[in-house]
Amino acid sequence: MKRTPLLILTLIFTLSGCHSNARDSSPSLLKDGIQLRQNTVAVDAQHAKVVMKASGNTFPVEFSVRRAADPDQRMEVLGTVVDSGQGKVFGWIAKLNEVANSATVKRFPQLEVQADADKSFEVSGYSNGRGAGGNYSCGPLKNTFTPERSKVYLVEFQFIGQGCEQHVLDVTLPDQRIPVTSVPAA
Repeated sequence: MKRTPLLILTLIFTLSGCHSNARDSSPSLLKDGIQLRQNTVAVDAQHAKVVMKASGNTFPVEFSVRRAADPDQRMEVLGTVVDSGQGKVFGWIAKLNEVANSATVKRFPQLEVQADADKSFEVSGYSNGRGAGGNYSCGPLKNTFTPERSKVYLVEFQFIGQGCEQHVLDVTLPDQRIPVTSVPAA
């Protein structure tokens, strides 16, 4: 009987080390408590802002990034986004979806991160799980680009039919969505 607790502890420590191929800075209920919205970042003269969103379906998308200047070159998991249906369903339903997802399971309508200007920046989007039609999986889709100072970029993970695409857009001017040349990462 005394071996059972030792076996359980060994199993817990073994499984907790299984996700060591990525750094994880995503918010959690234990670490960050209840959040009604995701933290935002500002654009300044030395940095760019990168916004990550999902569209086309309500499946959650996990975003990770890799900055050229990071000493640890493993991907850093930033968190999970989900399309709340804003503009497609009644406003109060979309808002209720956002609050419920943000406060409990830490799925936000978007994630924002500051990026060093003139240095390579890689974004990876990945979605998988169980939907009404069975299991689905899309990604990881990766794009690498070089942000410019004081600009705002949108990385949009789009569900299209049975597939998905990820695009990088310059949205510094709110009424313009300018495609950014990015290198598909290997």
